[in-house]
Amino acid sequence: MVDVLPDGVTDIADGVVDTDTIMLMPSKMHQGGHSQTQDSRNITERRRNLTIASKATEVVLDQLESGNLEYVLIKATRTLADGTEGALPGKLAVFLQLDGFAQGGFESIYDGTVGASVPGITFTTMSELNLPEQTGMWYLTVDQTETKVALFRGRSYSHRIRLSIMNTDSTSSVNIEFVEIARRRRTANEGMSNQYGHKTDQLGY
Repeated sequence: MVDVLPDGVTDIADGVVDTDTIMLMPSKMHQGGHSQTQDSRNITERRRNLTIASKATEVVLDQLESGNLEYVLIKATRTLADGTEGALPGKLAVFLQLDGFAQGGFESIYDGTVGASVPGITFTTMSELNLPEQTGMWYLTVDQTETKVALFRGRSYSHRIRLSIMNTDSTSSVNIEFVEIARRRRTANEGMSNQYGHKTDQLGY
């Protein structure tokens, strides 16, 4: 649910994701009382000092909309907020869905050490692949044992954007210093929403 506050800041409240169903068909956006709303605006979301417990998943963003993803930037470190050592940042797995695209695929891989299926791509895999900077793929701008910074640049989407982060370590929490997502929304599917934005709007939350 998106609430537009008087000062123009958009706040997305955390909540339980109803299903993991992948939305691929635009026709589904017109079912069940939903409607597309023109909502052209730039949105930047920042979340800082996230501690994800062992084997837990944090849903950062899950929206039914169309737009352009400018970038996603994630910095993870081993040092927890209380100063103690947590899991290595390489244990993080990121799942970024843009319509029918997700680097690492939609098929989660079962990890016996975690006792659960791991979606997306881990920071360790990014390090092993050593991919160069490029549009539409995850790559590491900082690749150290205790600090990793992952960046994803530029890709358009028509129906859905979803980002979740999983800690695959079986015993320790992991620290995310910050995660930042910048996108340009074109249309929103808010369930008969009457929200309208202007192309010059700048929202950060």
